[in-house]
Amino acid sequence: MSLSDEAWYDDDAGPLVRLYARAGGGAPVLRDGLELSAIVQRVPEAVEPDGLSPDQMRALRLAGQPIALSEIAAHLALPLGPARLLLGELRDAGLIEVRRRDASPDMLDRLLSGLNSL
Repeated sequence: MSLSDEAWYDDDAGPLVRLYARAGGGAPVLRDGLELSAIVQRVPEAVEPDGLSPDQMRALRLAGQPIALSEIAAHLALPLGPARLLLGELRDAGLIEVRRRDASPDMLDRLLSGLNSL
């Protein structure tokens, strides 16, 4: 089989797209504040620029209300690495805000109590 004969698609799934292409193929961004539990929300006055990928547009819609980075990754069916890259680009463009979700000692005590009750 030559390279020209090689199939780059799957009849059932349609064309295959590599993750780096879905994430824009860009260089990694700084991940500060982009932890698994980080809360993402769209900047209300931000105007959606032309040229966003379908994943970026969908992430912006999801971030209309506060949502965890992990939830956005799940909705987009992306692993965390590409989701962080995608959200990092939106943050750098000023389209979303990212807040860390710090665990208070009280919340950690309640979590431990709940785990112990299992």
